[in-house]
Amino acid sequence: MRESRFPGRALIFLSLLLRLPFQWRRCKPQPESVSRILILHQFLLGDALMATSLLAKAREQYPQADIVMACPQSQAALYEGRPYGVIAFPWHIRNFATVCQLFAMPRFDMVLLMGENRLSYLARAIGARWVVGFADEQPAHKNWLLDEAIPYPNQAEAWTDTAARLVEGPEPRPYRIEDWPARLQRLPELPDAYVVLHVGASSATRFWPAAHWRELAEGIRKRHLGVVWSCGPGEGSLLQEIAPATTDVVFDGCLTLLQLRQLLQQAAACVCPDTGVAHLAKIAGTPLLMLFGPGSETLFGASRFFSAHQCCGVGPAIFPCRNQRSVHHRDVDWALRCFRRFGRGPGRCRQALCMQAIQAGEVLQALNGLLDRH
Repeated sequence: MRESRFPGRALIFLSLLLRLPFQWRRCKPQPESVSRILILHQFLLGDALMATSLLAKAREQYPQADIVMACPQSQAALYEGRPYGVIAFPWHIRNFATVCQLFAMPRFDMVLLMGENRLSYLARAIGARWVVGFADEQPAHKNWLLDEAIPYPNQAEAWTDTAARLVEGPEPRPYRIEDWPARLQRLPELPDAYVVLHVGASSATRFWPAAHWRELAEGIRKRHLGVVWSCGPGEGSLLQEIAPATTDVVFDGCLTLLQLRQLLQQAAACVCPDTGVAHLAKIAGTPLLMLFGPGSETLFGASRFFSAHQCCGVGPAIFPCRNQRSVHHRDVDWALRCFRRFGRGPGRCRQALCMQAIQAGEVLQALNGLLDRH
């Protein structure tokens, strides 16, 4: 039986009733007085990994502070190496025990909200001295308990670089693999040189046609490189439709995130849709080719923070139905993307024509260029 949000929300509500009358006069803590920072989110994997820049900048600006990141349980193991000295704490509003643990932690001087300002209610309830989030989330009541609202940039920028704006100061140093240590993982025998083709995605609107994957894989084999197929749990039907060659290696949603990171780190390159695994490839330092259909290459492709590692995108620069201008429930004039759900109902995407428009030939050409530069 699925756990209820009610106990956690009730605890937050009761705590706010007791705390808010005494919190009307709040002052931003001086940098030298900040000793404990909480980064609080419930993002999916991709958004969380893109915000690694925030972890880096928080550490640079507060080198002596204890930094805790409260994140979904499925992501916590990935952070066991404590990148930038950040400690991951798995939590969910439906898991009342983890909510209670947040209340029991020593008081935080600052809470940083990656993009979900509704969590400001929790931040204030646990007694945070100062709560920082991005401005103008919709609906507006989510912003009421922010102490500091940071506006989105007026010009186009990768969301990775935007995330770091929550902390004052210069941009963080670009990411290096050694900033995120990871234990060696056990993997089955792999080819000496291979390309990872990850076919899964968080939305069916990002699935690339099976015939295109097959054509791309054949081009990789002609370069005498191994092909390693990957997908997420429950996405095995995508691989069945592709029908990989018997000489290929197939991981049918069976790898942990740590194993997947190592698989990527040892690869010559990775090709995948705009999804969480793409951003894990950035963490692994893998040359990356992203397929952009409904997503925005400007927002989710290459960035200044990950500039030490190769990342390029393939997809139509303009597509008629890629016309929504919103990032994490905020209107952003320069952002152009599509986040419609797949399906036949009103306002849904019946067929991902933008992904079908990405031809295997142009992907193979871009991949060959990526491999030649590496």
